[in-house]
Amino acid sequence: MKLKVAIFGSGDVSAGTMQKAAELGRELAKSGATIITGACPGTPYITAEAAHKNGSEVWGFSPVQSLELQRLETPDDDISIYDKLIYIPRDFEFRDNVSICYKYRNVLSAATCDVGIIISGKWGTLNEFTNLVDMGKTVGVLTGTGNVADLIEDLVSKVHKPIRGGIVFDSSPEKLVKKVYETVKI
Repeated sequence: MKLKVAIFGSGDVSAGTMQKAAELGRELAKSGATIITGACPGTPYITAEAAHKNGSEVWGFSPVQSLELQRLETPDDDISIYDKLIYIPRDFEFRDNVSICYKYRNVLSAATCDVGIIISGKWGTLNEFTNLVDMGKTVGVLTGTGNVADLIEDLVSKVHKPIRGGIVFDSSPEKLVKKVYETVKI
């Protein structure tokens, strides 16, 4: 089954977390997944880059309005890894408010994917997690990567709301991908 898998996370993480992100990209490429990111640096980019190098298609949902602005947004990233870049519409009422554009991107990328995987992460990643849960998507959480990823299991146990898509946890990228594929309902 070819899935669209969105990768959500953050940038300033340990070398070990970045290594897990790359391993996750390689594992997802083996499965034939299309990778979706927020066209951002950090763990999502590392995962997407590894997946791209191993044959996966990669889509980026950008928080900006054009290729030129994307280059300014992520000057250190090789944006040629993206097979498709989806931008904020030029007529979007809040296009000049970067905070709103990030949330717009978060909702679209979560809506487009079949599965979301969380690696590390901060407030934006928590927003993406709640979008995935509210949309009934399967969520994989790569534990042992710090920040939000290591808090979600406790949070889920304390928030009593039915979860339609399922949430799986593992510290091994290989095992997490296997669990996600066993859990996903599309």
